[in-house]
Amino acid sequence: MIVCICANVSDRAIAQAVREGASTVDDITMTTGACSGCRQCHGHCQSAIDAHHVVQVAMKDKELAP
Repeated sequence: MIVCICANVSDRAIAQAVREGASTVDDITMTTGACSGCRQCHGHCQSAIDAHHVVQVAMKDKELAP
């Protein structure tokens, strides 16, 4: 689904940027162009970063569990 209509960026492209190391909305902007116009997609970009972080923490916790 297109999340950023200004730059025609999909949710998949944003998720991929985060998986590849984007850790801020500015990183996503540099990688995909999302949030470079009206910034209506800023919330979605931040949510993608936050969700990725939660998954990473959960995976790390699972690895450390006895």
